[in-house]
Amino acid sequence: MEIKDEEIARRIFERQRGLTPAERLQEALELGAYIRNAQTMAVKREFPDADELEVKLRAASRWIRNPELLKGAFGWDVEERGF
Repeated sequence: MEIKDEEIARRIFERQRGLTPAERLQEALELGAYIRNAQTMAVKREFPDADELEVKLRAASRWIRNPELLKGAFGWDVEERGF
């Protein structure tokens, strides 16, 4: 049996319609946590010698796309140190 993209999308939408607002929020929070964890793991692979603070700042710089905010709030200059 071949499942096409349209069928997958239909199933996802059907499932979403059956969720309560609280369940939808919980899924969104879990997805955000998954993405942050994946970014952290990618940074650790790319920069194996980075300490925990550097890992957190590099991961944050990948989703906070405002270099001025990163530099002002955390002292992390993406132009100098990268993402």
